[in-house]
Amino acid sequence: MNIFTDQASSAEDPIVYMNMGGGVILEVPRDSVVNIGNETDREVYMWEYTFPSDGTFRVSWVGINRNLGILNMAPPSDQRSFFIETVININALRGFNSTPILTVDPIDIAAVGRRYVHNPGAYDADGDSLAFKLIVPRYEDVNGNISPVPGYQLPHIPFNCTTSDGSGPATFSLDPLTGQMTWDAPCRKGEYNVAFVVEEWRVSPGGGAVKLGEVVRDMQILVRETPNRPPVLEPRDTCIVAGTLLRGVVSATDPDGDLIDLTVAGSGIVPPATFQQTVRTPGEARGLLSWQTDCSDVRERPYQVVFRAEDVRPPGETRLADLQAWNIKVVGPAPENLAALGGDRSVTLTWDPYLCRNASSIRIYRREGPSGYVPDECQTGVPASTGYVLIGEVEAGVATFFDDNGGQGLQAGVEYCYIIYAAFPSPGRGESLASNEACVAINQDIPYITNVTVDETDAVDGQVTVRWTQPEAELLTPPLEYRLLRKQGLGAGEGYVEVFRSRSMSDTVFVDRGLNTLEQGYRYRLEFYQSPAAGGQPTVLREAAEASSVRLAVSAATGDEKVLELVWEYEVPWDNSTFLHRIYRLEGSTLTLIDSVQVSGGQGSYRDTGAFGGLGLERGREYCYVVETAGSYGIAGLPEPLRNRSQRACALLEKVVCAPELSVDQLDCEAFARNPQEPPYANVLTWVPQVTGDCTDQIAFYTVYFKSSLEAEYVALGTTEETTFTHSGLESFAGCYRVSATDAQGRESGLSNEVCKDNCISFLLPNVITPNGDGLNDVFRPDRKTAFIRSMKFRVFSRWGVLVYERNASSGGDDLYINWPGVDNQGNRLTDGTYYYEAEVEFHTLDPKQARATYKGWVEIIR
Repeated sequence: MNIFTDQASSAEDPIVYMNMGGGVILEVPRDSVVNIGNETDREVYMWEYTFPSDGTFRVSWVGINRNLGILNMAPPSDQRSFFIETVININALRGFNSTPILTVDPIDIAAVGRRYVHNPGAYDADGDSLAFKLIVPRYEDVNGNISPVPGYQLPHIPFNCTTSDGSGPATFSLDPLTGQMTWDAPCRKGEYNVAFVVEEWRVSPGGGAVKLGEVVRDMQILVRETPNRPPVLEPRDTCIVAGTLLRGVVSATDPDGDLIDLTVAGSGIVPPATFQQTVRTPGEARGLLSWQTDCSDVRERPYQVVFRAEDVRPPGETRLADLQAWNIKVVGPAPENLAALGGDRSVTLTWDPYLCRNASSIRIYRREGPSGYVPDECQTGVPASTGYVLIGEVEAGVATFFDDNGGQGLQAGVEYCYIIYAAFPSPGRGESLASNEACVAINQDIPYITNVTVDETDAVDGQVTVRWTQPEAELLTPPLEYRLLRKQGLGAGEGYVEVFRSRSMSDTVFVDRGLNTLEQGYRYRLEFYQSPAAGGQPTVLREAAEASSVRLAVSAATGDEKVLELVWEYEVPWDNSTFLHRIYRLEGSTLTLIDSVQVSGGQGSYRDTGAFGGLGLERGREYCYVVETAGSYGIAGLPEPLRNRSQRACALLEKVVCAPELSVDQLDCEAFARNPQEPPYANVLTWVPQVTGDCTDQIAFYTVYFKSSLEAEYVALGTTEETTFTHSGLESFAGCYRVSATDAQGRESGLSNEVCKDNCISFLLPNVITPNGDGLNDVFRPDRKTAFIRSMKFRVFSRWGVLVYERNASSGGDDLYINWPGVDNQGNRLTDGTYYYEAEVEFHTLDPKQARATYKGWVEIIR
């Protein structure tokens, strides 16, 4: 354990008490005290302890001398202690493990307005992966509990600082992969505290990862005001092949022209690597890093050498420093002299014994045809972008590999190319550069199916032509024989019957007649036999290949689009995405090429919008199509493109069901005012069917939809075969209507145009009533033109504002029309005179926003 102490402090820890977990406390004496600069001592404590078993253990220490006045946490009361720990995960099955070592001391000074950096120089001797995370510093409270310190904030938060160039708010970050801590920039002098954890992860050969442990650094950053500016290191990263000598120059400059001390602040490779400052002039420094690498240095994660550039200032002035990590990745050398030798449907690979004996395996990759891939100095393995696929792996001490495609044999006539590279074991892992690319072609000693094309489309007399290539059979044992088999359907499976057999190698075409190509697709299997010995019967199956015909389906697009959709599928051993597929449409008695498209996979598709010829498609007409696919094996010497036609497929572009043109009898408000009517009311709808052009005339019935207001949803009222509909029994005329048509196939059109009808709203109240029983003006009510009232709230007040009468009505009846006879709420006659009224009225109307109105005025009672 390392403790860093201020030389001016009286704090002394000649003995520390280490908590080893499980209740074990060890008394550990101080081993040494070293002056490391910037008025700081490093106190070192060393001890040995054997844990009792596998498990996770937390080794911790609580110190009591955290400085006072730290600016990014609450003022200390009982939290002057601080807590650090190392977590160790012990598992005997994982083998030996070393925890990370932080090789860089946290002693550098920060300056107000200047960018500050720190890197712990974390090093793992086993090559395990390290991850860096900021945490809240912890302490032991008065009750003995370990807790986050109160009021903690990251250093850039409390004082609203800006970056060193003033371009934005200050930032504070910790790179999770490299551990580089950057504060850009402090703006208030004083002491700050940060803490972070270094996690150690081990990746298994299968790719999974397990956390082995973690180490905590709790550190203070002292910020001072100074006109001095820190030096600037030029960071650099590199790759190197194991076994070669790395010689790299590290450079730094100082903006103030100061001399610079350039050193290695921390590293896991110095020694054996060496570093020497070679240039030390005002404002400039350079140094040379030398490292003779070997195979044991190969690993996946880069090595990190942290360089420190510190300016030289007069005594008593603040010295500033820059720290930057140089990441050095060591990769394995490429396997050399890979060669490929072709055999009978197989390839034998050989290469020189691999130089690095500590490699775990050689990985073998294959593709069809050369890629031209040449790795750069840092690109290990074989990228997926090359098209190579992993096919095998052998131990690193093996220098040969036999490829027969898992016992199934390689494809004749194909040029196969190979690349290999070396993989290294956990925990460091790592890979080598890829080898040279080695290619070899397999002899074309088998026939290839090239065509399964439909010549005639018919339910009885359909015809399919099957073609194949003649093999290069000089090295095969005669006699040789073709056998062609057929089954219904495109997919593989049982049900094949033999349709052709021949021992003449020039017989490479078979015309299959009498088929139902109208309703069926067909799949063919070509078997190629040879004799086991000269003069024998051809009974040894040399090759079997299968290919199907092209099956086309045509259908009309859903909706109102005048579009026919074509989909075709096939199962063939060649690649049908190489060339464009052709689309033919039957025009009269001639197949006319209308378009061509690119496809991928085992099917293609096309939408015919009628763009060819610019005339569009006509509804009510049947259209017929043939699709011609085009593909290639990609094998030199084989014909291409391989063109195969589908059967002829047709579809009727049916006429659509069109919505009728709707109208409604309108309400004449003047006529209604002259002759008001009481409910129920009726609305009469009429419509004109749309049955010309693209619209079908095969209408089975119509559906009438209604909504009572503009904000309501449409509901179906009913259906009719007529072109008129009477909506009767209505409380009011208000409402909107739409109509749809449904044809004999059950297809419903969209809704027609919307027609609406509203009520005539009129509301006038008198100023005088004479409730004397003579039948004239005996009650207070609206004039006789008023109708369509939904609810009424009526109140009467005396001249002194006293409520004398109130009535609410919300259903049918005379109360909706007030009919007040000049009485109070108990039915007693009111004295003659002037009264004031308020009528809140809700009308039946289309727009709910216009449905309510309030009427106020006066009325005089005279008897």
